[in-house]
This record gives sequence, structure tokens and C-alpha cells, in this order.
Amino acid sequence: MLRVAENNVRIEGVLSEIDLDYGSFQKDGKTVECIRGLIKILVHQSINGIPSDNEIPVHMFASKFKNDGGMNPAFESIERIKNEYRSIAAVGGEADADRVRITNAQISMNEYYNQNQQLISFPRISSSFATRIKKDDCKPEATFTVEMVVANQGYKVDAEGNEVEPKVYEIKGIIPRFGGKVDVVNFVCSNENVINAVSNYWAEYDTVKASGRLNFTSKTETFTEEVDFGEPIERQRTISVSDLVITGGSQTPLEGEFAYDLSEVQAALTDRKNRLEAQKERDLERARSHKAPAPANTTTQGSLDLGF
Repeated sequence: MLRVAENNVRIEGVLSEIDLDYGSFQKDGKTVECIRGLIKILVHQSINGIPSDNEIPVHMFASKFKNDGGMNPAFESIERIKNEYRSIAAVGGEADADRVRITNAQISMNEYYNQNQQLISFPRISSSFATRIKKDDCKPEATFTVEMVVANQGYKVDAEGNEVEPKVYEIKGIIPRFGGKVDVVNFVCSNENVINAVSNYWAEYDTVKASGRLNFTSKTETFTEEVDFGEPIERQRTISVSDLVITGGSQTPLEGEFAYDLSEVQAALTDRKNRLEAQKERDLERARSHKAPAPANTTTQGSLDLGF
């Protein structure tokens, strides 16, 4: 079975929001109590020398008891966040909000199909522990270190196949997880020196180590909507960005016992494909079951109900 890849995220910043709640689920015919939800951490950091304000959503989950019946430390940690920590949303500003540190979060992929049968895939950060730290001890960062198998790489292109501006270099990496499963994760490079190193030293199927920063922000774009007659309408839309920006890594691919066996990787990818097909069927069935019926047409021609 594939060994679990190094996959570590470290976050330090200001606690922005807390959305945690108690819950339960069924396992082996028994009810398991748990706590789950997410917190958001505001991180003021520089990415490739450019100041950036990032609000990182961190998904949290823990069952109340361990398998031996003892209290789960992860549950107690998340419960303290819920009941004792102060967020920006609760106190009204950064000054009085708690600073927190997470050292053992992981990157995974949240994947589902929309009603148009398109696969929606974006990175998700998960952890079961967060520590409150002193304001003076907080060194804001949202960084990651991962091992992965390079699936492919190249400059990002638009729907017509043209390179986008400003240029962005993309690396699709395969990250082995627990249970022999893999995630296919998209990374980006924007620094020219990093792009040159990655494109020259990393090749398809190499096992490599990468480090970088989380760029989780939002941006507003203005676009023009044409109309049948008259002036076009100018509109705005907010686009969420969740980029994993590579800023460094191993120049030489990992070898020997540290390199992943490609036949095992391919088997895991086949299993992932089968799971996504099953996921697609579930998502489409859920969409069909929730589709609202069309409203009845009660208005006849020449008889408009104007409501007065």
C-alpha cells in the first residue's frame, strides 16, 4: 500500500470566525457524539514579496471519545475554541481577537459534481487542534510542505488554449493519503525563479517535495453584459481564490524507498476515478430530488393579473 505522504500546513494569525457545533453520527449501529465545523483565521503575510491578506477556512472535526472510551483530546481542543476563544466577528475587531497557531493541518480536496455534471474541485484545510498564543508571539503565516508525484505541468491557458496573463505556471500533483487513497491537487507558481526550477528539474512521474503558501482570498471583477438595445450593463462579481502557491522545494527528485511506485499510484488513481463516478451519481440524484417543480401558469392570454 502507498505510504502516506508528508502533508503539513502551518497557520498563525488572528481568529476571524468560529462556526463550530456539536453533532452525532451512526457507526457500527452506535451513536457517536462529535464536534465539527470550521474556523477562519486572518493571516497578513507576503507571497513572493507581495503583501496579502488571507482568510483561511480550517475545517475541524473530532469524536467525543477515543476507541478505548477515554475523552478525545482533539474534542476538548475544539470545544475550547468554541466556548472560550474570541473571534473578530464576536469582539468587533482584530485588536481584541485571539491569535492562534495550527501546526498539524493537512491539505485535502473537496470534490463534487454540479447540476451541469461538471466536477468542482478545490483545496480544503483540515485540523483537529489549534492553540491560543500571545499577540507578541504571533508570526503570521499560512504555509505548507508536501510530498507528491508530478502528474503534469505547464503554463495556465484559457478556454481557447491561449496562455493567460499574467503568466501562471501550474503543477498537478498526486498526494497519497491514508488508506491507499490519493488526492489530485493543483499547485501554482508565479515567481520566475521558481518556475524555472520546477520546469527544469521536475518531470512527469517524479516524486518531489514542495513548500509554499496558502493564498486564500477573494477578488472583485468588473464585466460588461451586452443587451439587445441601449447601453451595455456594467456588473461586478466576486471570485474566491484558493491557490496553493509553490515557493520552493527539492531540486532533485526523491529516489529509492522515498519515491512512489508508479503501479501503486496508478491503482490508487483508478480507485479515485471509480469513487468520483459513484460521487457523480449521488450528486446528480440529489440534484434531481431537490429540483423545484415549475410554477403553475395561471394567467391566460389577454388577461394579465396586475395585482391591483
